[in-house]
Amino acid sequence: MLKFQRLSFYPVLGLLGAYVQAFTKIDVCNSSIYCSGDLLHKVQLARIYPDSKTFVDLKLVYSENDTLDNFAKLMDATNKNPSREALIQFVNKYFVDGNELSHWSPPDFDANPPILEQISDPKLKQFAKDVIQIWARLGRKVNPDIMEHPGRSSLIYVPNGFIVPGGRFKELYYWDSYWMVRGLIISNMTETAKGMIENLLYLVEKLGYMPNGSRLYYLGRSHPPLLTAMVASYFTATGDLAWLAKHIATVEKELHYWLTNKKIEVELKGKKYMLLRYIADKTNNGPRPESYYEDFTNAQIFPNDDMREEFYLQIKSAAESGWDFSSRWFMFSNKDVNLTSVHPTSILPVDLNSIFAGALEFAGDFRNHLKNRREAQKWWSLAKYWRSAIANVLWDSEDGIWYDYDLKAKAFRKQFYPSCATPLWTRAVEVDQASEYGARLAKYLSSSGAMDFPGGVPTSISHSGEQWDFPNAWPPLQSIIIGGLYNSGDEKAIQMAKDQAKIWIRANYIGYTTWQKMFEKYNVMKPGHEGSGGEYSVQDGFGWTNGIVLELLQRYGKDLTLNDRTVPSTPYVQVQQV
Repeated sequence: MLKFQRLSFYPVLGLLGAYVQAFTKIDVCNSSIYCSGDLLHKVQLARIYPDSKTFVDLKLVYSENDTLDNFAKLMDATNKNPSREALIQFVNKYFVDGNELSHWSPPDFDANPPILEQISDPKLKQFAKDVIQIWARLGRKVNPDIMEHPGRSSLIYVPNGFIVPGGRFKELYYWDSYWMVRGLIISNMTETAKGMIENLLYLVEKLGYMPNGSRLYYLGRSHPPLLTAMVASYFTATGDLAWLAKHIATVEKELHYWLTNKKIEVELKGKKYMLLRYIADKTNNGPRPESYYEDFTNAQIFPNDDMREEFYLQIKSAAESGWDFSSRWFMFSNKDVNLTSVHPTSILPVDLNSIFAGALEFAGDFRNHLKNRREAQKWWSLAKYWRSAIANVLWDSEDGIWYDYDLKAKAFRKQFYPSCATPLWTRAVEVDQASEYGARLAKYLSSSGAMDFPGGVPTSISHSGEQWDFPNAWPPLQSIIIGGLYNSGDEKAIQMAKDQAKIWIRANYIGYTTWQKMFEKYNVMKPGHEGSGGEYSVQDGFGWTNGIVLELLQRYGKDLTLNDRTVPSTPYVQVQQV
């Protein structure tokens, strides 16, 4: 029987001092070209480019003031209604593509790292070798011109070379970086991994938090807070205490940001708990610049500006989750469920709070390594509180699983999502209860039918048309499901993790050998085939996909062969239409 301890939040938070309460102001985007204003509005609604992100990734030929002055002249000359052709001419004159980033060859690239010796199957060994080669193709470094003229590009300068995800994603992304850092460390590229982490730390120091990505238009929203886990991965690999001591204050600064800006109180059975939610900064008005046309068009369903601004806040908050977009954020009380129904600010997510609980524990570990026991105890106490709150608010003892909690409905959101395994993945449970939780998780997953697909675990069993739903399988969620089952220590859960790893590695192998691509997402019904849906075409590269394949091959490569026949051929789950 799982028993939960209830701890008081406020005395624990008080241990961290007044800094938590004082840290409220954050940087948001104030560019009149890349984030708001008539120029952005007119160009994006003219659909000069099929992908809204293309325009806001262009670089200015002249200064921001010169560009805006000349656009004002165009507006005056056309009675504030320039034609599409006039806008195309203006963009072609005042904007240029490229010259923000240079291709960068990681200096510690190793074509034959030790991981290859841990893989028995010759075909899988060659597959791993090919995946490792992709790191060199995805290396980028910001050109000095971006630092010298920051207003002429939406790109935010970072000092070190880094690995981009691939495709349309030409900048640094927050939660993507976690699996890339893991893959780089496995590939014996610890210096590149360190440089990537230091880029994130640089942005936290500069901005007060790590944004969604390294573009001006991503300011005002973050991503799942995995920076502390990246630091832990690097420190575990290197034992570099001097490096940890140098950066510990910045790591803690990010945790304070989340505590100050994202926490919300929930009352359950007469008791109050504090947990986190995703919520973008409310002062950052308007559509997402990189999806301006889509957001503006969707918002027209609402009858007034206040409701449209609320929609923009919700859509940005959903993007902060990394799951953009999913039925997970829909308000199911609405008759017509679609993207205009997203309301993540009313939801307490299992994965966010579990990642944060793990980060708090790591912060305590870091302080302990640095011989600062008093500070370590503060973070450990807060981590223990967070684990207790997760157990008391997000654990459904009836179904034997963690669910997101709906603050408006005051109820669990009882749909399957792989995020249900995050508490075990981040070890956000008490050690002596992990095995029992693992057994319950394995039982729940078996009964859900989500483990019965030949191409991986689906993001949900809801066919909403959104990309973070059925039939797509996203690499990070495979890592979370497999890692959560494995970390539990339960025998059946560990075997389930291994079986699922076989399915996922084989699906990735099929996709690579067929198309010579590693996709951003896959189709659970067709092993190796690219996923579908969303606001942009399927991307390849792909940073986190590569990292997760290497992570699984490191753990299972010794025993796994491509001749294994344990993969299910047909799904048994009934897919829900949304």
